[in-house]
Amino acid sequence: MDSPLSRETDDRPARLTQLPDNFITGRGLAFLADAASDLNASLDLDQVFAKIAQRVLELVDSHLFCVMLWNEEKQVLEHSYSLRFGRHMEQEGTFSLGQGLTGTAARERRPIRVGDVTTDPRYIRFRHAEVDIRSELAIPLLLHDRLIGVLDLESLEPDRFTAEDERMLCALASHIATALENARLYSRMDELEKRHTRDMAIARDIQQSLMPDEVPTVHGLEVGSAFAPARELAGDFYDYLFYPDGCVGFALGDVAGKATGAALYGAMAVGLLRGHAMEKPYAPSELLWHLNEHLNLIRTDYRFLAMLLALYDPRSRALILSGAAFPWPRLVRHGRLEVVEVSGLPLGLFDEPVYTDVTLTLEPGDVLVMCSDGLDDCLIERSVGVRERNLDQWVRQLSMRPAQTIADELIRVSEPLTESGHRPADDRTVVVLKGV
Repeated sequence: MDSPLSRETDDRPARLTQLPDNFITGRGLAFLADAASDLNASLDLDQVFAKIAQRVLELVDSHLFCVMLWNEEKQVLEHSYSLRFGRHMEQEGTFSLGQGLTGTAARERRPIRVGDVTTDPRYIRFRHAEVDIRSELAIPLLLHDRLIGVLDLESLEPDRFTAEDERMLCALASHIATALENARLYSRMDELEKRHTRDMAIARDIQQSLMPDEVPTVHGLEVGSAFAPARELAGDFYDYLFYPDGCVGFALGDVAGKATGAALYGAMAVGLLRGHAMEKPYAPSELLWHLNEHLNLIRTDYRFLAMLLALYDPRSRALILSGAAFPWPRLVRHGRLEVVEVSGLPLGLFDEPVYTDVTLTLEPGDVLVMCSDGLDDCLIERSVGVRERNLDQWVRQLSMRPAQTIADELIRVSEPLTESGHRPADDRTVVVLKGV
């Protein structure tokens, strides 16, 4: 009766006939060129391992095949891909430099070929209790003299590997090392990209959670808002502030810069804003002054905040506004548009800025549009080469619509033209107040 081991060995590929001496200069060169192209055709590490095994076993038959990769951080060789009698097997473990035949090949940067491992004190029997290994060939995989790993072939037969086997695998080793390094770099980049995507998604969710879920219901006022970030994370933000006396505050901010830094700075500003608003209903100019004082304590290079604050009193319909380098609001009254001048220095740059309040009364039908400069910039960019309305014209045309419709339409008409094929240059934020 056949033993289980003999049944396994019957399935292994037949050993190639001995290669002629001129193989590497004739047919061998064509094989190496084809193998190099094939090995570098994929950046998927598992596919590269499979291709390496296929190409190596076309040259040299072995009972056990293993690729060990060098872990620079841990300073060990790690089992990365193994075949036993042509079948994939899971194998774990490590070798340090100089440990075993593979560790010796790695340390000495030269192939190690042993005809009978039972007589070689360097050989370490490693999880092959059911297989009686007799011969081994370990080839270091080097890239510009930098260790990438070791290719290890083992056989149940003594003296199975020849000098020609060693010569051909050494010629193939540089191509294997290149393919492995490219695949590993791609794998690391892919993992970093996935991690970055996950981190950005979490940051985006946190940022969105700081934005209002819905517009507030305010007596005598219709409120609309819309927000369109240019990237995953935005430097723009807006918020509503509710006071015990019934007054409602509206805040729009635009942090200098983009992406993560701007988003963090904006989130911090929102926290400061809400903290001060809970103390008492500061006039907008006072609140801007307090925010500037806090932001100056953590001043960072090239980072500042433009902001517009508005405080509405439903009892008197009075709206008090103050600005810090934010675009001036547009007011439409009886079909006529005027700009509400609310000037002030940006927050986080100057020690003693002066902010002033502007007060107006929102009568029924009046429309006040507050928006970040990204919206106007996108309208200007969109209008290049085509006939388009500017922001004032759009606000005047849309002023008869509900507040939310006005906000949504301003975002829509500022979207880049379809044929332009690029993203908006800046975040766009709109808050619309309409007297009712």
